[in-house]
Amino acid sequence: MQRICSEKILLCFFIVFFITTHARAQSTLPDEIFHADTIKRIVSFLAADSLKGRLTGSGEISKATNFIAKEFQQSGLLPVAGMEGYFSEFLFWDNRSEQRRGMNVIGAIPGKSKKEELILFCAHYDHVGTKSTNPNEIYSNKVTQDLSDTIYNGANDNASGTAAILLLGRYFVKLANNERTILFITFSGEEFGLKGSYAFSSLIDPNSVKAVINIEMIGRGLTSNKQNPYITGEQFSDLDEILNNRLRKQKMDSSGRKIYFKKDPYIQENLFSRSDNYPFAVKGIPAHTLMATSPADDYYHSVNDEIELLDFRNMSHIIKAIALSCTGLVTGKDTPSRIDTKKL
Repeated sequence: MQRICSEKILLCFFIVFFITTHARAQSTLPDEIFHADTIKRIVSFLAADSLKGRLTGSGEISKATNFIAKEFQQSGLLPVAGMEGYFSEFLFWDNRSEQRRGMNVIGAIPGKSKKEELILFCAHYDHVGTKSTNPNEIYSNKVTQDLSDTIYNGANDNASGTAAILLLGRYFVKLANNERTILFITFSGEEFGLKGSYAFSSLIDPNSVKAVINIEMIGRGLTSNKQNPYITGEQFSDLDEILNNRLRKQKMDSSGRKIYFKKDPYIQENLFSRSDNYPFAVKGIPAHTLMATSPADDYYHSVNDEIELLDFRNMSHIIKAIALSCTGLVTGKDTPSRIDTKKL
């Protein structure tokens, strides 16, 4: 009898040890992946002078394209069937009536029990090039500029969002709990009028997409006291409620905040229709953009949008919050309401 009891105690010990160790590993995973230094490494590459502002169709943006594909591959994301590896090419006409070639980069984690249902995480990785190559020739600084600087590096717009997509892909591969299929997409052509997202949205069945999380300009908060991201078009679906409710259950921090993702304070700026969520929203998909920076930011479309001006610690916190708040979306437990396109 004594031996049997000892064996039961030993077995219980191992079960408790396994559960505790597994839970601890799950809780530290976001901190390991969404580390500020890792984010800085990615943004530093994408916003480097050598990429000359990542203008869609330029030779320099191809460096960013290949970098993203390599990161997807190293993370364990899979190419989408029917595409050229991680690449989805599209053609469009720019503002000078010249045909340009754009390239979206797409990686996937196949779902399990709900593999036909899709969750999309996306961001645009292009920017506006240099003073001599940008297509509209209207960009100007709102702050004193270095006249010798001719490159629109786009560290915040939108190397910051692209970094979030790369790390979210890595996180959900390791988490491996998605019942739905997850697509991680970096679009080009956004600065020409959402060309990449319109091209991709035409390739999918809208009914299969349950939510689109687009990430844009998360490198700087509205002010030093307002660091939380906000969600555009929150009035068109209940996605904001789902994300905030899920985050409260995850108990990400001890701040006691009930609302992490704020409502859009810039409704008059029409941000909802100005980013890559919109081509999906017009199809009735609950597709919204998460942002942290004001559209009136002094460094928006400025040659001064450099990595030195980004808050990498806060970016780490934001990306972690996005990951945890989207847990129910990828497991299939949360499904946002569809957008009534008549109200757009």
